[in-house]
Formats: sequence, structure tokens, C-alpha cells
Amino acid sequence: MGIEVAEKTPEWLESLVRKLGELLKPLGFIGELGFRYLSPESPANVTHRWLIAVYIVPHELAGGQHDGSVVMSGFCINILSLISLFSKISTLEWRVTKSYTDGLAGPEVWLEGVYDGGNEHKLVQLHLYAESPSDELPALVLDVTNNTLRTR
Repeated sequence: MGIEVAEKTPEWLESLVRKLGELLKPLGFIGELGFRYLSPESPANVTHRWLIAVYIVPHELAGGQHDGSVVMSGFCINILSLISLFSKISTLEWRVTKSYTDGLAGPEVWLEGVYDGGNEHKLVQLHLYAESPSDELPALVLDVTNNTLRTR
């Protein structure tokens, strides 16, 4: 799925991503939540829904045996809490592909439904990926010798 970010992210979408971030429970250090999207009006979007990809941004390790390694944390999410954010859900699937086709592919929760974005309802196709896109660079550096964070 080739998803791009538009110049200005709609407030309702930022709110949805914040809510998703609150639902994610880290299995280790979790770092930041990243996302990309296509509006229904985008010529590249044939679904006529908001296409939204959400993922954990990788981080870099500093110090210790794995100095310089780029890693991603594991996480869990309560699916019942996730679906409570939406109405009229038509699809809810856990997808594990055998091979990746592009930068946004891999194990994912796939949800199609309606999100209440405030004044209006938004038809969305949400992809919550277990891995970040291949072109996503680390945003944070975790120093494992003193357990501190800094921006990259």
C-alpha cells in the first residue's frame, strides 16, 4: 500500500492516532507512534475511504553490545478497546503476509469501519502494522548504559 502524508493532517486523524497510542501497551520500550494516510479524494486511493497506516517508529540503541542497532519494540493492543473507537465495522482481520510487497506491508490488524471524527463520521480503512515501513528512520536513541533517551 503506497500511503503518503498530506501537507496538513486533519485534527480528527491526529485525535484517532492519539487514541490508538493510548491503547498500545509496550512489550519493552515503545518509542513513538508513526502514521501515514491517503484521503478519499487522493487519485492514488481507489477505496474511497481514508486509508490510514499506523506503526511503531523504530529506535536506535546506543552503548553496550548492540550499539548502533536499529530495533522496534513489540506491543499488544486490546482488540475490544480498538473496535470501541469505531462503528459499523465491516472488516476486522489479523493479516500475516508470506512476503512483503512494499514499505508498508507485513503483519497487521486490518479494520474497515466508521470513525466518529467529531462533527462528522469518517469511513476508514485502518492498518495497524506490527513493523514500521522500511523507509522509516529511528526518531529516538535509547542509551542502554544509563537508560536515557535523546532525539536522533
